Amino acid sequence: MQSLGLRKQHGKKESKLSQFLKKIFGLSLILPAEVCEFFALEFSTNLPNDKRVEQFRDNLLENYIDADSNFPLPLWSECTV
Repeated sequence: MQSLGLRKQHGKKESKLSQFLKKIFGLSLILPAEVCEFFALEFSTNLPNDKRVEQFRDNLLENYIDADSNFPLPLWSECTV
């Protein structure tokens, strides 16, 4: 997020971009089996019109959400606390 210049946008309360970025962190609270569908429905359809956000989304998909990602869903999703 920082390397794409989105860190400052994250702190802005009212912007659509900020709201989108904050929702991303809620993915860790969803059951692993629901992450892919939720991501596709909520985040890919409500994507702010910004190339940096598209790059951020693509990075999340490739490294954290796709079946062959580096970090399988059960490692990072579903808060157990």
